[in-house]
Amino acid sequence: MPAAERKRPWYLVLALLGALALGTKDLRSGWTTVALYRGSVDIAAQGDGIADEDDRTALVSRVRAYVQALDAAKQRGWPLGVATFLLGGAVFVFAIRALGGSRGARTALVQLVLAQTGVYAAGYWLLRDVSDAELRVLEAQQAAQLHEQFHEHPAERVRADDMARKTSAMLHAATPVLFGFRLLASALVVVALTRRRSREYFDGPREAVEER
Repeated sequence: MPAAERKRPWYLVLALLGALALGTKDLRSGWTTVALYRGSVDIAAQGDGIADEDDRTALVSRVRAYVQALDAAKQRGWPLGVATFLLGGAVFVFAIRALGGSRGARTALVQLVLAQTGVYAAGYWLLRDVSDAELRVLEAQQAAQLHEQFHEHPAERVRADDMARKTSAMLHAATPVLFGFRLLASALVVVALTRRRSREYFDGPREAVEER
């Protein structure tokens, strides 16, 4: 008698795609951090292309402060960057294997996503000084772009400054929101992977098919 087909829950598919996204994001983020510590930043060059002298000076000053914060946090930032990179790669690989129906991939993926989330949370709390310095660089970049946009109309300078303040407020508000969203996304992935039907899909002996 032929074996019954095994149906893959829709939420499992979404969870695995979410795990792929989390793995890809942390691969990129971790590699960026590692590259920053292994390389060097040309601080003066950060102001190239900015016509306004005050904006150029402000941006270069904030980039210098960011590099100093990065160097001061090296004992925290370097291992967290390496861990983020390695865990991101592992999550990506095991998500691919889980999409292929590998039995052991589900359990490993749950553990890796939990570890990945722990490293992400640790980085959020332990590297706040670096994140704040990076945010100030983004603020300076945004202000310079807005001033450049309105440079032909000096009377619009007040409007540009107002827009820059609003952009800065949005950037500050987005940081904790993105942190919460990331934790929620990781939690949803873990919940989906540990539900009964997901376990049955991976542990059952029958052939897997997409649920319609």
